[in-house]
Amino acid sequence: MAHIKRRQWKTKVTYQVIIKRQGIKTIVKTFELKSEAKKWARKMEVKLDKGDYSDYTEAGKLTLGDVAKRYIDGGYHSKKKGARYEEYRYGQLLEDPISGVNLLRLSSKHLAEYRSRRLLEVEPATWNKDFNFISVLINTAIFEWGIYLPNNPCKMIKRSKEPAPRLRVLEDDEYARLLQACKQVDIIYLEKAFVFSIETTMRQGELLNAMWEHVNFEKRTLFIPDTKTGYLSKDLTSNRTIPLGSLAIKTLRSLPRHISGRIFPITRDQLNQKWKLAKKKANIKDYHFHDNRCTGISWAFEKKNLEVSEVMTLSGHKSPTILLKRYTKLNPTKIAMKI
Repeated sequence: MAHIKRRQWKTKVTYQVIIKRQGIKTIVKTFELKSEAKKWARKMEVKLDKGDYSDYTEAGKLTLGDVAKRYIDGGYHSKKKGARYEEYRYGQLLEDPISGVNLLRLSSKHLAEYRSRRLLEVEPATWNKDFNFISVLINTAIFEWGIYLPNNPCKMIKRSKEPAPRLRVLEDDEYARLLQACKQVDIIYLEKAFVFSIETTMRQGELLNAMWEHVNFEKRTLFIPDTKTGYLSKDLTSNRTIPLGSLAIKTLRSLPRHISGRIFPITRDQLNQKWKLAKKKANIKDYHFHDNRCTGISWAFEKKNLEVSEVMTLSGHKSPTILLKRYTKLNPTKIAMKI
């Protein structure tokens, strides 16, 4: 049963409602008027009698920004591969008015307004990642911190439609020009990274994190313990071993060993800066470093005549549907010549 306690202060009087029931956390709330305290107490008693033990008191004291801060400060993102991206989205969130919205009052309307503001600055794909981050914050508050909320408002709003995925593949003459331009750039690793990324279809992050200790020259393989979908921990399902062709082995043998143990001991920023310079020299338009993965997969089918299962082993795809739909762009002219 609810107990109302009168509290005398220097300038005012407040009424504290205390509700204790066996098996649930004590519920406490303070009001300035006794009538409001009684009304709330009756409402909570009826609610508890119906078996609804949810207490929104804590949620009513927090903003979305508070939840985001607790999530980042608590390191809940630290084991994720995209940890630094979540830190970036955290910073963006704090700069927007939505961060000051009370968690209990957060609705699909607030999210839709935030979406409209963000889409003025970013592409739909980026907004969808921002949206996923907010959903993760709320789910963490509900399921890990025990903060009661009626629902996750993210479930009531649709993600933005994203444009068709890029399918940019190098032509043979473009490859030759770009390779020559990479040789002219004043960093030894650019040319080798370019060739190796196409031969192995590795992502940029995998390439820059690859270690010499994981290369097996005898078996001609490269072990990658941390892939796109995995964590930095012992999630063995995220590991993969890449077969290395003759050109990939030749590229590795031509590289000097670095004290860090990394095969390509350069930063992402260094690689991207030199990559842009090489593209300009080669007069290559609309081609990103990640497109090397698409080129490598397409060439694995087209030039190396690998089977789907073999390309899946090379690229690390777990679904042939995604592999064929997303990354393959075969040359119709060359296929016609084979027919």
